[in-house]
Amino acid sequence: MGKSSSEKLPTDVVFDIISRTTSLKTLDTCKSVCKEWKQLIYESSFMPLYCQNTKNLYGYFVQDVRKCNYVSMFVCLDNNNNSNNNKLPVLRLPENTRILASCNQGILCCLKKRDSSDYQYCVCKPATQQWQDLPKPRLDDYTTVSIAIMVLGSTPLRYKIVRLSRDGIIKEYVLYIFTSSCFGFFKFFAVIISLLLFYFFRPKYCTYYCEIFDSETRAWTKIQDVNLPYPELIRDSAQPVSINNSIHWLTNDNNILKFSLVQESFHIITLPEHLHNTDNNRLPNKLVEYEGRLGLVCTTQEEDSNNQVNMELWLTDEDNESKINWRTNCKKVLINDMGERYANPAGIYNAGILFLKAADEVVFYKIQDRSLINKVKLDKLRDAREVFQFRSDFDRVDFGKS
Repeated sequence: MGKSSSEKLPTDVVFDIISRTTSLKTLDTCKSVCKEWKQLIYESSFMPLYCQNTKNLYGYFVQDVRKCNYVSMFVCLDNNNNSNNNKLPVLRLPENTRILASCNQGILCCLKKRDSSDYQYCVCKPATQQWQDLPKPRLDDYTTVSIAIMVLGSTPLRYKIVRLSRDGIIKEYVLYIFTSSCFGFFKFFAVIISLLLFYFFRPKYCTYYCEIFDSETRAWTKIQDVNLPYPELIRDSAQPVSINNSIHWLTNDNNILKFSLVQESFHIITLPEHLHNTDNNRLPNKLVEYEGRLGLVCTTQEEDSNNQVNMELWLTDEDNESKINWRTNCKKVLINDMGERYANPAGIYNAGILFLKAADEVVFYKIQDRSLINKVKLDKLRDAREVFQFRSDFDRVDFGKS
């Protein structure tokens, strides 16, 4: 009797087939076939092999400000591998282009500088050098705090951009600005009076204004404001994390601000007390995406040690959107002989590799044997001020009508 048609393929054969899938859309579909395939794709050895086989890109855009202009470069695990260097130059963005947001479908939201006072919002796929200009947000005069982009469909490309902005900074310091018109002895009293007035009449809330751009309608829509109790703020130095059509921001008060793209509504998730960032040895917590789930990285400088940093990854329960329960990952990570230079992880490349940043370089760090896999010098950047996770194939996209 012949073999049953339903007999499973050997795991190593499935692994090899998936690792040669050139389309990211197909790769993501494979994650939904069964739990076993999903686990194969999230294995630490898969993504390096996948990039090697397909020449697709998985890494990070690192951005800094030099001479009042934004400068960025793309880094990946095999930056020093000559076989892939021919693909890297196409990811260089035009001068005076600021990256605002990234997603795992190879799309960036950027701000191009036209002249000293004029900017153009746009989306692009750097791997294929495709660009499309966007209309300005309705609240363009307000200061952008954070931007996130999520791809919802591929033919044509359907995406939404969420922008949080704020004018509270102006309001909070208007009294101080008023004092700038005073001089000498009167200025001293003006400052004292301003501080007293600000203390007694300070705002009860920090208000963030939310706008959504829909590529289908080609328009920005303002939705409900977000009011955080003063002085709670969204950490503007950290990138938002998108999971299952929801966007997450970390605040300075041990909370997570979650936005549902489907319901277009916000709500607050309070971190458990044991995850609060209150220890003097604790570095700032960081939200990450880990194997399709929301994760929180807690980093602690080991006491009486200048060369050891302890990183602990906490994950949310899988497929539980109604209530978030945090559980610790199966193991802690001890970063040896790195000291404060690489103390703050900038991202988690996969289950076995961390992405760490220093002042003038970034490194890929292998967790299992605590070793450096690759070190990349930031040639034109002084600092990895902003880090954007980026994954892309080389298939052209249809941006639709402008």
